[in-house]
Amino acid sequence: MSEPARHFVQEGSTDLSAGFLTRELKPGVFLVSNGNYQTLFTTTGAGVVLLDAPPPLVEFLPAAIADVTEEKLHTIVYSHGHTDHIGGAHLLARDGVNIVAETSTARFLEEKSDPRRPAPTTIYDERTTLQVGSRRIELFRDGFHSADGDTVMYLPDDRVIVAIDLLAPGWVPLLDFDITENMFAYMRAFDKFLSYDFEFFLSGHTAEAARREDVEITRDYVMDVYHTVKRLHDEINFSELLAEHRESEQEGIKRIIEEVTRRATKELSDRWLDGPMKGVDLWTESHARQMVLYVRWTD
Repeated sequence: MSEPARHFVQEGSTDLSAGFLTRELKPGVFLVSNGNYQTLFTTTGAGVVLLDAPPPLVEFLPAAIADVTEEKLHTIVYSHGHTDHIGGAHLLARDGVNIVAETSTARFLEEKSDPRRPAPTTIYDERTTLQVGSRRIELFRDGFHSADGDTVMYLPDDRVIVAIDLLAPGWVPLLDFDITENMFAYMRAFDKFLSYDFEFFLSGHTAEAARREDVEITRDYVMDVYHTVKRLHDEINFSELLAEHRESEQEGIKRIIEEVTRRATKELSDRWLDGPMKGVDLWTESHARQMVLYVRWTD
């Protein structure tokens, strides 16, 4: 095997001069990133297991794998059905490559019938363990992001866990808590994943692997949004606000949403703008509004 190319880097390096970088997190466990998207693959002695195939990364994945191993692609695991994470799978899914997804994701992909997202060849329900060569890979279903199910990958022997679109290390979550479709499950997910023994946490975005501290900080931010919105919502005099819009109750409801969102955004920005995460100015208003909808109609 030739020497690793210059896009194979050591921890802490952010050299993206080749368009991507590859970092070995644990022996045989590799993160690949283009700076915005990230994914993981692992060698097993019997072939490579890859999580997802994001279109922004897919052109680099064959080179990234070839840089570090002569093993061929054995399995692709789908984290969920969204095209930005698995829309490049058709470029890698040659004959003989196993594609794994959980039941709800498989059902969704069958209905979509999108050639970019080939149908899984192995479907599991709730929880399964893959034993590929020497590598033990635990997969389990959650619903913190996609209504059609999320697969969480856990490598217990390597202390690596992957939950795509839960967070982005160094940043607050993207718009509407990374466009989660289940706020209740999203808020519960942090403590659930923190109960696992892990050193690295991959979430699908940025060039860095998260650590336990990143998960804890994001959890604290998310719960601060929740408690702030709930307090402000409960303090609002709904009768008074609705009375101002007697001719249209819907205008009154709109005013309640806007007022709680405005007040919460101000409070949260004051606390977090100069804090440990970027993006408060970009996304906190969307988080406050998303939480208002959850608190008022679901909590």
